[in-house]
This record gives sequence, structure tokens and C-alpha cells, in this order.
Amino acid sequence: MRHFSVENWADFANGVVPSDKLASMKQHLEKGCKECADALADWQSIRQFAGQELLNRPPEDVVRRVKLAFQTHGASDKQGVLRELAELIFDSFQEPALQGVRRSQMAARHLLYQAGVVTIDLRLEPIPNSDRISLDGQVMDSRSTGKGIQDVPVLLLYGRETLAQTQTNEFGEFQLQCEAGKSLHVSVGVTSHKAVFIPLDDAIWRIPFGKNTH
Repeated sequence: MRHFSVENWADFANGVVPSDKLASMKQHLEKGCKECADALADWQSIRQFAGQELLNRPPEDVVRRVKLAFQTHGASDKQGVLRELAELIFDSFQEPALQGVRRSQMAARHLLYQAGVVTIDLRLEPIPNSDRISLDGQVMDSRSTGKGIQDVPVLLLYGRETLAQTQTNEFGEFQLQCEAGKSLHVSVGVTSHKAVFIPLDDAIWRIPFGKNTH
């Protein structure tokens, strides 16, 4: 019994077999060829899976963060600069609140990010009686038990606009302030050829702002 090729059954599953060959392929299946029936079943399964994948859409916040990571910003406009999106490994807002303490009372948010051997420790906190935020952080080398990295440029960005910038001190520490706004993110120039991006839009909008009266 002559069998049809795998490519023929792929075309059959996709409905693109020429009419002169379609009838003979159907007759071949009706004769009970298990090998060809299995080949067709495999391609039909692949086609069904591919159709389902077309309906899947990544979360909008993930798409936004990836786009932000590959935009060109300030010091990262240089040719050959590698941009890397930092991985969030700790978020204090994901931790259970202490008994008797409401989440709204815990205004400061502690975030820890990892990008290769670099660890970036951030603390976001609203400034009393304003709509501004304070961003304190430390850039560390995880290979040296959290040793701070000195003279690292740190930029706080809104779209393509640099809102604030500084450099880390001898302990790898830095501090920035700005008005709270959506799509803020931090760029950390860990080397002259690599910048790590940290989107802060979700982090900031989950911090309770308002005019403090204390």
C-alpha cells in the first residue's frame, strides 16, 4: 500500500490539498491505513493547538513592561547598550500583613529585584502632604554577600523623559524623588554596556497616596 507523505497530510489538515489528490487521500483513509490516519491526527491536533494559541493574549501589564524595557531613554540611547528587564523576587505587599495592621497603614513598599549578579533593593514611600514619592535604593553585587556597587548611574524615567537622576554612593545607595505618575520606571546602568530596567507603574499605584494630616 502506497502511503502519502507527512507533508501531504499537513496540507490535508489545513485544507489546501488540490482537488485531484483530495479524493484519493480520502479513499486511502477509508481503506483503513493506520499509519496515515495517525499522521493526519497529529497534524489536526497541531492545527487545533495553533488555533487556540491565536486567541491567547498576554496580560497588558506584561506587554507594557516589555515595551518599556526596549525603549530608548537618555543614557541608554548609546549604541551597543544591552537592556535587561529586572526580575522581581520580593514584594512586601505580597507578604501577609501583621495582625491588627491594615494594609493602608503600611504605606512604604519594599521591592527586591535581580538581574544577573546584580540585586537592586528599592523602598517606595509617599512624601507626607504631597503627591510625590521618595525612592530609596541600593545596587548590590550578589556574589559579594550584598556588597554595594559604587558610581552606578540611576535614572527615574517617565516615558522618554528623565525626571530625576543620581549615582550610587560608596555603599551602592541612592535616593530619588518625583511626582507620582503612571509608567514610571528606573534605569540602572550596571555597566557601560548594560542597563537594567524596573517598571514602577504597578508598584506606585498600589501605594496609598493622599494628603497626610500627621
